[in-house]
Amino acid sequence: MADRPTRDLAKQNLPAQALAGLSGVKVRVTAILGSTEITFDRAVELDPETLLVVDRNKDDPVDLCVSGEVVARGKLVVVGDAYGVQITELVEHTARR
Repeated sequence: MADRPTRDLAKQNLPAQALAGLSGVKVRVTAILGSTEITFDRAVELDPETLLVVDRNKDDPVDLCVSGEVVARGKLVVVGDAYGVQITELVEHTARR
């Protein structure tokens, strides 16, 4: 996984009114714990007892994606009966051409 520099939000000096129009926009945030590749034959044989080993260790950061782009990384936490991600790093993105 390539390291990307974190961004300092305080240095961006974005005026609040510049973002105000986006306040009601819904976005889907996806937490990526890891991935693996399996054959189609294996995929159709999956059942509730199947364990899939992914390409990350338990202490590796979880990627948080918005619209398929990694925007932050964090650590997996358990809060009561729910899982969550505590953000530890915001990822800087370069402008697309």
